[in-house]
Order: sequence, then structure tokens, then C-alpha cells
Amino acid sequence: MDHGFFGRSQSAAFDAICAWHREDRAGACVVYGPAGAGKGTVIDRFFGSLDGSGAQRVLVRAGRGSGAPFEHDVLARLAAGLWPDDAPHAEDRQGLCELLVNEVASRDVEQGEPALLIGLVGPDACADWPEDRALSVLGELGPSARVLVSVTGPREAAERWAERLALGTDSAAWVPLSGFRLDEIDAPWRDRLAWAAIDGPGPRATVEAAAGALRERGAARLEALLSTVARAFAPLDLGDAAALLGADEAELAAALGEHRAVIDPVLAWGERWSALRFRHEALRAAWVAASQDGAALCERRFVEAARALLGARARAGGRPPEGRAAAYLRRYAGDHLRASSPRVPHADLVALCDPRWAWPSSLEDLAARRAELRRLRRSAAAPLEVSGAGDALAAPVPDLVRVALAQGALGTLLRAWGPGDAGPGDVARGDAERALAVALLALSAHASEPSREEIAAKARAFVRQRGAAWRNEPWRDAQALLAAARASSDDDAATFARWAVSATSRDEQGPSLPLWLTAARYLPPSEAEALVAEAIERARSTPRPGHALAQLAAAPGLDAGQARSLLRAAMALPSGSRANALAPLVRALPGDERDRGVSALFGAFVDGASAVGEPVDYPSCTEALAPFLGLPELLKLLDDPMTGMGAALAVRLAELGETARALDVVEQLCGGGVHGASPLLRAAATERGRPLTGAAREAVASLRPAWVAAALVADHAAPAIEVLGLDAAIEIAERGGSGHAVVAALAALCCAAPAPSRPSLAARAVAAYRDSGDTDGLESLIRCAAWMSLHDAAWLLARSLGDAAGSVTLASTLGGWGGVEMLAPLVARLGGDGALVAAADALREANEWLAWMESTGGRS
Repeated sequence: MDHGFFGRSQSAAFDAICAWHREDRAGACVVYGPAGAGKGTVIDRFFGSLDGSGAQRVLVRAGRGSGAPFEHDVLARLAAGLWPDDAPHAEDRQGLCELLVNEVASRDVEQGEPALLIGLVGPDACADWPEDRALSVLGELGPSARVLVSVTGPREAAERWAERLALGTDSAAWVPLSGFRLDEIDAPWRDRLAWAAIDGPGPRATVEAAAGALRERGAARLEALLSTVARAFAPLDLGDAAALLGADEAELAAALGEHRAVIDPVLAWGERWSALRFRHEALRAAWVAASQDGAALCERRFVEAARALLGARARAGGRPPEGRAAAYLRRYAGDHLRASSPRVPHADLVALCDPRWAWPSSLEDLAARRAELRRLRRSAAAPLEVSGAGDALAAPVPDLVRVALAQGALGTLLRAWGPGDAGPGDVARGDAERALAVALLALSAHASEPSREEIAAKARAFVRQRGAAWRNEPWRDAQALLAAARASSDDDAATFARWAVSATSRDEQGPSLPLWLTAARYLPPSEAEALVAEAIERARSTPRPGHALAQLAAAPGLDAGQARSLLRAAMALPSGSRANALAPLVRALPGDERDRGVSALFGAFVDGASAVGEPVDYPSCTEALAPFLGLPELLKLLDDPMTGMGAALAVRLAELGETARALDVVEQLCGGGVHGASPLLRAAATERGRPLTGAAREAVASLRPAWVAAALVADHAAPAIEVLGLDAAIEIAERGGSGHAVVAALAALCCAAPAPSRPSLAARAVAAYRDSGDTDGLESLIRCAAWMSLHDAAWLLARSLGDAAGSVTLASTLGGWGGVEMLAPLVARLGGDGALVAAADALREANEWLAWMESTGGRS
């Protein structure tokens, strides 16, 4: 509604809003009523009436006519109002929401902050406002924050929107506008406002009358112009509209002037026919509905222009091409392509994710590209979230990966962005290069031959090209290089292993010696022996040689020769150090050497109590030694027990059938709570420990709070199923309180349960994860991927890929929390080898982004 008219209904609403503001009771006020009733006008005037006190006021209008057609635009404007000197313009939705939620929820004058008043006009005019109230930034208002919102519709619609915005229907204030009649409108405003009057013609009849009048006057070009403006996502300058129509701008301007009286009731504009837009969202929507006959032609014009701009930019190597409508299409090309089809065509999606299009030219452009990709991602992910899609769920995975990679790349650029529009500075690429290799290797690991080798070959080729230059986190670089070595043979494996050893040598804390033992497996024998010998010698020379050798003994894939070398080194140490070194080693020793190692460990363990020097790690040593001991040795240790020995000794006593002694050990050495329940559960699960079942059940049932019992089930799922029964273990898991504890426990039960029970347990774990509202349990949940329903796996992939990380970058999208590496089991579940190969092919886009970063002067 225009600002010139203010009738009785508007005056009453204005007074009601002022009363709400004075009373300072309800945090939120919702203004509602029919389209065109003047809700925005009332709120504008209310904000204008406020004095210049220290309160901070932010008023945002939503909708196409205001240039804010999407929720992200509204959030960005709200942020700009809150932080006018330092607005987080380029943050994606997640980043903006976190900033806004914290600001709104913490605003308190008692803390020296100004009171905050937010005005939000017409969120229902946005094309994509989230349905889920948990996504609202207004759900928690601080002591000094208040919100004034207007929506179109009756009280029921307003209540639905209040729920959607998480404003609280019970506590909000409600201000209705009943509209106005024709006889209330002064003559100067009657033509423009008649459509909105209670007894007026209404939006549909108004636009049909305007269209009919244009046709009668032979002004079909203007009818096409209005159809174009109606389908634009923001106001259009006349030159841009003319370019889209293929018409002459001067001729259109002349026609607009000639038929101004016809278009004035429906169309608004700025100076020299700039910012063409409908006077109200209801009029725009009515014109769209009334012009369906020409809708396909109009939409095709936008799509063809968008594709032409994408193609021109690609041919220009990413340089922005000149031309009318280029600025508008740069902002909304992706949205028009997305709106043209239920699913964005593959070629369009690839073009929108290509760095030649998506590489930003300014901070504002970076914000636009990130918002465009967020909406494109929703479109790409939508098929994965449709229940009952079945085998078709694998098809959208590669496109989702492409969009997520582009989002991650722009997150990386934001981190490196210089002051103002200086552009990205020194972009560190090495962590993303490493993550790309690891992601490919993770996809390969879940494939079967020949797909496994096909994907692994891509990883090897990339590591061969870039791996020697990685200079980031030494341990992570070395881990990635060793993963590449495992997927290689002969010369490549040895080369990658040498690079891994070199990477560990850059660590300021000293090299990771266990990685040396892993690397030695891929080196020629003489080189491997020398590396192992050096690692052992370095470990022996540390202040705690037993602990250092124990770390070597725990290296994955320890072979027999390495184990014998470690045994010889351990035997030369004093008793305390010897015990620590032998503890993780005895299981890896072959045959006779194991007996020798156990005997030596027992002797060192007994002697270590009185030895001077490195203290014995009694819990670890007891866990390692106990399975090899008989009753006499156990009783000897119990003659003079040390702290931390009780749990392992109790379990071994139960294995030998000495359940009474086991119970005594738990009561005397382990104590109550989880410290006693854990060994009792493990002991009762042994074949001869069944008499302890009752005590174990009682101990678990007594654990408080509930998450402690759930954590115990997560840590010891198999014994829990054996002793408590699967149903009881599930009940304990689901009472676990925090979302992470429940998910972890259910996931552990899923992996340990009999095969027929695993699908239902996977479904329970996914349901718990959905309810938790956070991503803490994601890693645990992924362990259930093989038993998830296709729909659950697809939903989890769509919601997690790149989005589960707190700060999204290209590296995190590939190898971080919720990255391709972590989610590879979901890809395998959805489509097996075919989906894995397709996802690996899509990762080529990451290489394209890395090449662009390198061309800007980024470093490895």
C-alpha cells in the first residue's frame, strides 16, 4: 500500500502496535490482515514515529518487489542493519543464522547494550522461507529484543507463520487489520488502491483489466514486459527488461509513457523507468496466474539469457562479460534455471558450479554466489529426500557432490578474502589437495574390483602429481600419503612412503615414529630395516622409552619382523619401561615369542611396582597380560594389587569360572558406578561368567544419570546384548538423554547385534539423530550405513555432505566432518560401485577449483 493513505483500520492498528511497544510485555507482535490492507504502511509509520533514543531498530521488507525474494536476502539485510559498519555480507545461511541467533538471544540493556527492535514485513512473500521452526533466527529473544512481523491472511494463517518463525503463539501480541472500503480512499489514491479495498475488484480482476486494456490499445509489448517483470526475482531496469524481450528500450519507454494510466494501478517504477516492479506481491502473483498462456515463452527467455551469460563467461575464462541484463542475470541466473524445471538440468548445474561462473569478483558477488549455490543445493538434494524413490536415489549423488564442492571452495575463498573487495589473498591449497586424495581413497575402499582400482588410480595419479609439495599438518600429510601407499604397489608405494616419512620429520614436536613402522612395510627390505631400527633407537632414547616403544608396538599392521625387533629392544629396558613396552606387543608376537613376551611382561609387571624410573601403566599392562594368566598368577597379582588393575583381573577370573572372586575384585578394587558396572558386564558376558548376570544387570540399572548407562552400552555393545538382552540394551540406549549418547549407543548395538536386527537398529539410530538436532553423532551413525534403508541413507547424505562442518571449506567438504571421506559408506549404500565411481568422477570439480586457486597465487 502507498504511504499516502492511512485510514481508520490502519490508525487502529498503529495505536495497537504503539501500545504493545509501550507495555514491553510480549516479545513479539504479529500484524495480519488481507493483501493490501496496509500492514507494511502501518509498520513503516510506526518505525518512523519512534524517537531517536539509544535503541537499535532494523526494518526489513521481504519479497521480490523489495529485492529480497529469498530468506537468505532477508537474513543478509537483517545482518546489515545490526552491523552496519561490518556486516557479514559473504556468510552463508548457516553462518548468518549463528551470528543472528546469538545476537538476538543475547541482547540485554543490563549488559550495556541498546534495546533491539526488529521489523519484518512480509516474510510470506519470500519464495523459500523454511517450514521448520528450528531454522528460525527469532526463536529466542533476549531480554531487550523485540520483533514486529506482518503477514498476509487471517488469524489462522498468522498463527501458522508465528509458529514457523518460532515466535510463540501463546505469548505474542496480535494486531488485525480489517482493510478498507472504496469510499474511504481519497481520490488521488483511488485508482492505485481500489484493488485492495474490501468492496474493490481484487487483484485478479485488476490485472486482467490492465492486460485487456493493453491488448485493446495494441500494446502487446507492454503486456509481455509486465509478464517479464512478474517473473523476475527482483525489480528490473527497463534496459534489462528490453534486453530480455529482444525489444528496443526507447520504444518501450515511449509505450510506457503513452499507456501510463493503464499500468499505473499495477506497476511501480523509479526515475527513468528504473526498478520496474509490481505495486504489491498480490498483484504480481495475480499477473503470473492470469498470464499462463505466455508463461513458457517468458520463462524460456530468462533461461536462454541465463545460459547465454554462463556460456559467455566460460568462454571469457571467468571474466564478466558486458551486456544488458548481465548484472541481473549474474545475480539470478541460477534461480531462473532452477525454477524452469523440477530438477536443474545436469549441464546447467555443472555450469553453475564451474569456477569460471562461480568465482566471485567482489565480496558482494561472493555472497550472491554462496546464496545461489545454497538454493541450487536444495534443488540437487531434493530427490534424495523423497520417500520411496528406491534405486533412483543414487542418481542425484554426483550432482550433490559437485554443488557441495563449489560451496566448500567459496568458503575457502571467504577465509582468504582480503579487506573490502581486495579479493582472495594467499589461498592455502595443500589441505584441500590432501583431502581430495583421501576422499578418492575412501570411495575406493568401499568399492569392489575393478571399480576399486579405477578410483584408486585417480588418487594415485593426483598424489604422484601433488603429494611431494604438501607442507601443511605433518601428521595428516603423512597419514594421507600412507593411505595412498596402501592403495599402490611397487615404486608408487615406496615413493609415497618416503614422502610420508619426510612429512613427519617436519613436525615441531618430533616425527611420529609409529608412522615410520607403517611406512617401512612399503619400502625395500634394507631400507625398511634401517627405518625400523632408527625408529626404535629414537624411541629408546626418550625419557620414557617404554611408553615410546609401546606407541611403536601399537602401529597398525605391525608385522612379525617388526614385532621381534621391538621385543629385543624392550627386553633391554628396566622393568617398569619393559612392562609398558611389552603390553601392546604381546598379542602381535608370533608363537614362541609370545610366550616369552608374556613371561617377561609378568616378571616386569611384578618387579615394576618397586622399581625406580618409568612408572608402570597398570591399567594397560593388566588388560594386555590378564588374558594369558592362570589362577596362580592372578592370585599373586591380587596379593598386592595396584590402582587400575581390578577390571581386567575380574574379567579374567570370570573367564576361569572364579565368579565369586571376580565379584570380590570388582567390589574391592573397582568401586561403584560405571567403574564397577563395566567390568561386571564384561565378566558376565564370558562363557563361564554367567553367574554374574544378575549383579551386572543390577549395576547397570543403578547407573545415573541415564547417559552414563547409554555410554556403557556404546562402549561394550556386544557384552550388553549378551548380558542384558537386546531389548533391554536398546531401552537403555534410548533413555540416554543427550542426542549424541543415544545415537552412539544405538549405532554400537546395530554393529554388534545379530544380522536380522541390524536394519531396525539402524533406523532407530537415524531417528535419534534426526531428533538430536545436531551433528555430534554423525561419525557413530555412519557405522550403520550398510544396514540403513535407502531413504535414510539418502536423507543423511543430503543433510550432511559439507553441511555438518561448523565452517565449510573445500578441505572440510572433501575430508572433514560430513565430508566425502566420512560419508563414503552412504554413497556405497545408495548405489554400490556405480555410485562410488560417479562420485569419484564428480571430484574432478575439486581439482578445477584447486587449479583456479593456484592461478590466483595460492600456495600449497
